[in-house]
Amino acid sequence: MKMLVLGSSGGCGRQLVHVALQRGHEVTAAVRPGSRWQAPAAAKWVEGQLDDGAFLRSAVRGMDVVLSAVGLRLPGLAPWARPEVPDLLTRFTPLLVEAMKAEGVRRGVFISAGGVGDSFGAMPGFFKAFIRGTALRHAYRELEEMERVLGESGLDVTICRPTGLTDGQRTWKVKVAAGLSGRATISRADVAGWMVDEAEQPAWVGKQPLITVTGAAA
Repeated sequence: MKMLVLGSSGGCGRQLVHVALQRGHEVTAAVRPGSRWQAPAAAKWVEGQLDDGAFLRSAVRGMDVVLSAVGLRLPGLAPWARPEVPDLLTRFTPLLVEAMKAEGVRRGVFISAGGVGDSFGAMPGFFKAFIRGTALRHAYRELEEMERVLGESGLDVTICRPTGLTDGQRTWKVKVAAGLSGRATISRADVAGWMVDEAEQPAWVGKQPLITVTGAAA
């Protein structure tokens, strides 16, 4: 498959590029101009801004699926901290939807976060307080808007909501959780593996599964 990875220089994005290449897919990694990250030699590398509709349209052209690890970078979790680009997802998501429709690319798999939307109720009490009391609340508002736009797009999208992200190795033990108990975590490698699996064999189109390795409630 021809796969476009957006947000490819981040932790989950790098893993997406790695896993997709391992599976033998034709991968295009999109990065911001001036990014210091170098895509693997086996991947095509394109530079552009995520709020540039023309760039997004050229990037998605000819693709079978878009894998997006685009999120908001926070300088810290202090309540007064703000994302580096506060409205990135609000500006990026409609442009991506427009580009995908214009180029006839219907399939997309996106990363959101555990606790966004109706998954908030599944979060342990301490994590609910953590979201509300830290800079995460700003990121979560943007993620909710991203999910809304994608959900209303009419495209064939899956939006995964991972629990606490780690840099651990891939375990192949991802669970779709209805609820959580205790410390719920998932490695970025496992998130990437789940997303590529979903791209290859769609099972969650139109849904927002909460995914984790540890902490799934029985």
